[in-house]
Amino acid sequence: MHENSKTHKNCVLIMKKRGDLHQRIDKQIVLQIENDVKYWKDVLCRVTAVVKSLCSRGLSLRGNNDNFGNSHSGNFIMCLELIAEFDPFLASHIKKYANKGKGSTSYLSLNIYEEFVNLMGQKVRETIINEIKKAKYFSIIVDSTPDVSHTDQLSFIFRYVNDNGEPVERFLLFLSNTGHKSEDLAKAVFNVLELYNLDIQNCRGQSYDNASNMAGKYTGLQARIKQVCSHAVYVPCSAHSLNLVGECAANCCYLAEDFFNVIQNLYVFFSSSTHRWQILSKQLQGNVTIKMLSGTRWSARHDACFSLSYNWKEIIKALKIFENDPLEKPQTRCEARGLLKKLQSLEMGIMVSVWGDVLERFNVTSKKLQEVKIDLKTVISLYNSLIKYTEELRNNFDLYEKKGFEKCGIKEYKDISSRKKKRKLVFGESQDTEAQLSPREKFRSQIFITIMDSLIFELNKRASAYEEINKTFSFLFQLQKLNITEVRKQADYLRKCYPNDLPVTFANECVHFRSYLLKNSNKENIPKTALDMCKMINDDDIQNIYPYFNIALRMFLCCPASNCSSERSFSALKRVKTYLRSRMTDDRLNNLAVLHIESDITTQIQYDEIIQDFSEKKSRRKL
Repeated sequence: MHENSKTHKNCVLIMKKRGDLHQRIDKQIVLQIENDVKYWKDVLCRVTAVVKSLCSRGLSLRGNNDNFGNSHSGNFIMCLELIAEFDPFLASHIKKYANKGKGSTSYLSLNIYEEFVNLMGQKVRETIINEIKKAKYFSIIVDSTPDVSHTDQLSFIFRYVNDNGEPVERFLLFLSNTGHKSEDLAKAVFNVLELYNLDIQNCRGQSYDNASNMAGKYTGLQARIKQVCSHAVYVPCSAHSLNLVGECAANCCYLAEDFFNVIQNLYVFFSSSTHRWQILSKQLQGNVTIKMLSGTRWSARHDACFSLSYNWKEIIKALKIFENDPLEKPQTRCEARGLLKKLQSLEMGIMVSVWGDVLERFNVTSKKLQEVKIDLKTVISLYNSLIKYTEELRNNFDLYEKKGFEKCGIKEYKDISSRKKKRKLVFGESQDTEAQLSPREKFRSQIFITIMDSLIFELNKRASAYEEINKTFSFLFQLQKLNITEVRKQADYLRKCYPNDLPVTFANECVHFRSYLLKNSNKENIPKTALDMCKMINDDDIQNIYPYFNIALRMFLCCPASNCSSERSFSALKRVKTYLRSRMTDDRLNNLAVLHIESDITTQIQYDEIIQDFSEKKSRRKL
C-alpha cells in the first residue's frame, strides 16, 4: 500500500530529479570533467585524422625534430600547423601546449601518433581477419624480396570472396628473414595461420612464382602445404608464366638475342651523355623517346620496341650525325657506326615489326592477367587466344617481310650461313643431293619460324597447367549447354573432390540452377563467368535456394590466377621503408604497410573507435 501511495511516488520522482546533473551537489565538477573530455577528444580527433591521412598514402611522419615552428619538422607537425591556420581551436591548443617537453600532456608528441599507428594497424588487420573468417574459404599468396636495409621480407596475401560475391586480395603482414628453404617458408605460413586462428583446411588455393623452392612438385612450399591440406591446389602465376614464354622465345635463336641487345645498346649510347640525348631529342617526333629494357616485367619491353619502330628513321639520322662528326671521340663514332650497321639491315626491320606486334599483344594480356577479379577460366581463354594469334602470325611471313623492306629500304638478306661442316657420306650418297637454302629461306626457317614455334610451344605448355585445374569446375559455366545427365555426372565428380564442403544433394541443386538460368536466359545480362554467376545469386537474393552452388563458385573464385598482389606490396614496401626510414622495427613496418596497402579499409576507420581504444589503453583507473 505504501509503494502505491501518492506520497511514495512523489518522493521517488523528487529523488530522480535530484539525480539529474542540474540538481546534483557535484554539478560543477561533472561539467568540468565533461568539458575536459570533449576538449581532448577534439584534439585527438585532429591528430587521428592527420595520422590516418599520412599513413594511407605511405608518407613519413617524423622529421629531423618534433618542434612546432621549425621548418625541418616532419609531415605530422606540418599538417597540424597547416590545419591550425584555419582552425582556431587547434591553433589555441598548439600555442598553449606545443614544445612543452616531457611531463606535460599535449597529445602532440611522437609517442602519441606512434600509438595511433599501432592501434589503426591492428584495427585494419582485425577487419581483414574477420572478413576471411566470414568468407571461410581463402587462398594464400606468398613472395619475398629484400628491402632497402638488405632484410628479406616475406609478403603474405590472402585471397577470398567478400559478401557481394567479388574476389579480393588483402595484404596482411611482412615477415623478415624467414629463409629461402621450402621447409622454412612452410613453417612461416603455418605460424601466421595459427597466429590469426585461421584453419588451414579452409585453404583452397596457393599461388607463387615459378621458383623451385616455391613451386617444387615434391619438396616445394606448395607440396608441403598440400600434405596438410590436399584441397589447396597450386596455381602458377599466369603473369610470370607469360613472361617466361617471351623469355624462352627471345633466347631461342641468336638473332632474337641480338635484337634486344641492340635496343639496350641504343638506350645506353644516347643516355650516357646529355649531349647525345639532346641531339636525339631534336630528331624525335612527339613525346615518344627510346626506352631501356625492363628487367622484371618482360612484356613491358613493348615500350622499348615500339619507340624504336616509331622513331626508326629519326634514330638512324641521329646516329649518322655522330658517325660523320669529326669533333666526336673516335670511340663515339665507332659505337654509332656499329649501331648503324645493325639497324640498316632487312633482318632487323623484320624483327622490329614481328616483335612489335607480339609484344603489344603480350603486354596488354599481361596487364589483364594482373587484375584481382580475373579467374582461371579467363586465364585459359587469354592463353588460347595468344596461341591462335601466334599461329596466324606464323603463316604471314610475307607481310612482315614487306614491312621490313618499307622500314629500312633494303631488299637483300645477309648470308647467315656458317662454315659448312664436313660429314661422312654413306655409300651411294653425294654432296649434290643436299638442299641449298637461300638467305631468305634460311632467315624464315631458322629465325622467324623458330621464334613462332617457341612461342606456341611454351604457351601450350603453360596453358595446360591451368586447364587441369579448371577442368573440375568447368561445367559450372556450361550449364545451359550441357544436358541434365552430364550436369549430374560432373556435379558428382566435383562433390567427390570436396566431400566435406558439398553434400549429396549438390547434383540436384545444379540441375535446379540450370533451370533457373534457362528460365532467365532472355535477360540482357546473361552470366558468362563465375564472377557474373556469383553476383547474380547475390543480386537476386537466392543464396538460400542454391547455397552449395554458391559455395562451389566461391571456392573456384578464391583460387588465385597470379601473385601480382605480392609484387604490388613490394612497391609499397619501397615507398614505406626508404633509406631515411631503414631502421624502423618490424612491427612499425607492418603497421605502416597495412595502412598504406589496404588504404580503402584505413579510410573507413571511425575516429571515435580509435580514440576509445586509445583511452582504454591509456586509462590508469583501476576497476
